[in-house]
Amino acid sequence: ALRCLALAHKADVGVLGNYDGTTSHPGHKLLQDPSKYASLESDLVFVGLVGLQDPPRPEVLAAIKQCRQAGIRVMVITGDNKKTAEAICQAIGVFGPQESLDRKSFTGREFVELPREEQMRILRTVRGCVFSRAEPRHKQDIVRLLKELGEVTAMTGDGVNDAP
Repeated sequence: ALRCLALAHKADVGVLGNYDGTTSHPGHKLLQDPSKYASLESDLVFVGLVGLQDPPRPEVLAAIKQCRQAGIRVMVITGDNKKTAEAICQAIGVFGPQESLDRKSFTGREFVELPREEQMRILRTVRGCVFSRAEPRHKQDIVRLLKELGEVTAMTGDGVNDAP
């Protein structure tokens, strides 16, 4: 799966044209005010789309396999979109290539909107699952539910938001 980025530029950026990153620059105050974001991000000229492939590191597949052999259930909680997350999970062995993802793949919002009993049933029974478009609060909710089920949890990640 490719990550898709849209690129655009703004012809007139006003005082931001020579912004140097200092707090004394007039553009700094403008960037600190969220109510100004809409005007800063309007009247853009579309340049194009870029597709980026961000493949998992080669050792991840073997690590997932070792976890499975040790009796560890692997769950992925990511901010990626659902299709990207599913493709990555298939590539790293969380799911088989033809495995049905029914009741194994949810966005963070989809999962937290399920009745609590259904959440617990899913977490108790699935061998592996993925939660996509997850926010830090979704990660906390899922870990809390797993602990309520008596599970020992551990996590790893590559970003500052991976440990709420």
